[in-house]
Amino acid sequence: MKLRLLLLPLLTAALARSAPSTASKTPVNAGGEIEVAAEIEDLRVTPREGDLVTLQFRVTNNTKSTVILRDLSQPIDLMISGSSGAVATWQYAQSGLLTYLADRDEWLYDKTKRSDVRRPVFNSGLLVPKESLILRARVRLLEVPMDFQFSYFELTTDELRRKVYFEKREDKLSRYRLLVGRDLEDALTPSLRTEVGGHRFVVFPHAEPVATNALLKTFRFQTALKTRLFARDQAARLAGIDNVRRGDYTYSNVFDGWVFSKPPGHVLVTPAGVVDLPELKNVERTFYLLDTAGTGKVEIEFRSHSAATALSELRYPLVKQEKEVPISKEVKEKRTFYYLFLSPDQLPKLFADLRSLKLVVDVEYGDGGGRLQVTNR
Repeated sequence: MKLRLLLLPLLTAALARSAPSTASKTPVNAGGEIEVAAEIEDLRVTPREGDLVTLQFRVTNNTKSTVILRDLSQPIDLMISGSSGAVATWQYAQSGLLTYLADRDEWLYDKTKRSDVRRPVFNSGLLVPKESLILRARVRLLEVPMDFQFSYFELTTDELRRKVYFEKREDKLSRYRLLVGRDLEDALTPSLRTEVGGHRFVVFPHAEPVATNALLKTFRFQTALKTRLFARDQAARLAGIDNVRRGDYTYSNVFDGWVFSKPPGHVLVTPAGVVDLPELKNVERTFYLLDTAGTGKVEIEFRSHSAATALSELRYPLVKQEKEVPISKEVKEKRTFYYLFLSPDQLPKLFADLRSLKLVVDVEYGDGGGRLQVTNR
């Protein structure tokens, strides 16, 4: 089964429908609703503040209805609307051509053909009663407890017949059709498979129009957390920050220090001192991308010609690429894009140069992973 990672990737995702596990977990509100349990995978030592860990969630449908999971998010503050950061989604678009056949009321998907329009109507989170699903999410432990929210839809049998299109594969094509009677019963047979992906894919085109009607399940994760030798509060004092608020800071393994929001921008604090950073549009997502790059190259896209020219003059090895970009259904425009590929140990110098040039750093995630984006102010 597919799970699309948003922060991800704030997430390394592996999903499965499975029988109850014997692992030690923390269940929440079992009986008659969605039950969630979570644990740190392969935990051998107590994690430190700022560490990246893999959380394994088990989501069980204990309701009497079929549910369709939509998103997993992490709110900064449960009392503040709109403070959630996306972690993962079960509702996603796929590369390829998806066509709705109105005369047959079905969807035709051809992964060999290209489409300029992305339609997030695929879903891999349908759970029948008593069925479970496992996902693994790579997250950073900054403060505990940590709150997560699952959004989902609870469907009646009649809604399943009218709103959910089930997959039928035909060579390179896949058809998604409405089912009734015995066919629907067979499609909704609970699965006890463990660690097997692709058990059930559906097209659910109603996730966005009824987004305000999505139900929410809040889960609070608690674990022991050690203070770093160079602790967050110590770093904050060094930077002259009196009140460190949740969501205004993160830790960076690549830069080996703490990153704080400090007007007019952000600062990196290490035992060696405080360094101003370039303007960052999304601090946590940026350093999550950098810290999960491993030994591979980090992709940086320059969204303006002037920014690319400035870096080229500093002898950065930019790559130039021309692409046709659709600006309407019928019209495409040829545009030039500039890219830079650097190893993590080259990033401190890049950030220093971006700051001196007064350029802005953002981050974007897509099907192939994430990239930094550099723009003008």
